[in-house]
Amino acid sequence: MRIPYPVAQMLCTVAEAAARDIGVPIAIALADEEGSLQSFVRMNGALPASSEIASSKAFTSASLRMPTHEVGSLARPEGILYGIQNTHGGKIILFGGGFPLRFRGKVVGAIGISGGTVEQDMQVAEPVIQTFGEMERWSEHFEKTLTFSRQGGDWVHQLEKNLAFSLEREGLAVNRVELQILVGGVILAAFGD
Repeated sequence: MRIPYPVAQMLCTVAEAAARDIGVPIAIALADEEGSLQSFVRMNGALPASSEIASSKAFTSASLRMPTHEVGSLARPEGILYGIQNTHGGKIILFGGGFPLRFRGKVVGAIGISGGTVEQDMQVAEPVIQTFGEMERWSEHFEKTLTFSRQGGDWVHQLEKNLAFSLEREGLAVNRVELQILVGGVILAAFGD
């Protein structure tokens, strides 16, 4: 499964919000399961080098199926992956900020964050990973209970409106972030195989 485009956009929005919360302009790269760039955002003020670094972090995490900081630990001179950073045209990153995204146990993509310190990049990625995990949990529920049509150009917006209306009718108030998580869960249920 490839992460559906609307979900990729939502995940980038989550990363942007996390970066704003700590006051750090960043570049956000979301790669598919093979490491190819699927979605990209560069916030105003982010360092120009951050664009390529974020993309390389996403590539590394997707193609090696592990966080970049773990690759770095394994690539030390005594490590089993020593020298790996010299492969793939230098696209392998050995420091934190890249994380694989798993759906039903399989890597379906990866997020790469660059622009702050390594710790800040990892901090910004954390809510993305959590949000995707929540979307997956909801997709399991929705897969059994909801059906909808993906016909027409604005089906995501229509889905969001219908879901918000249904929740409100049931007396279940949700904020914008929670609604996006639920919409993402529905989309993953529809696309997930």
